[in-house]
Amino acid sequence: MGYQINVSKDAEKDILTAKCHYRISGLEEDFDKDFMIQIDYLRANPFLFQIYYRNVRRVHFSGFKYSIHFIVQNDSVYILRVLHHKQKFK
Repeated sequence: MGYQINVSKDAEKDILTAKCHYRISGLEEDFDKDFMIQIDYLRANPFLFQIYYRNVRRVHFSGFKYSIHFIVQNDSVYILRVLHHKQKFK
């Protein structure tokens, strides 16, 4: 059994913004696939990723310069943000 994934409103906005950006260049579907691969991996193995800042961990996309910032509590993974590597976590 994997961990339950919960996505914040900020993370949803981040994902929609990134998908909109990649839609223009025709890479939206590839971005979606990469995101889902990372979510599946995260659901099964959230503790494989080191703590980055104040109990916030991150997993990097394999083909895009994005990372998923998350925390783990009990049996749930809370995705806080999905940021481009040039963006700062606030």
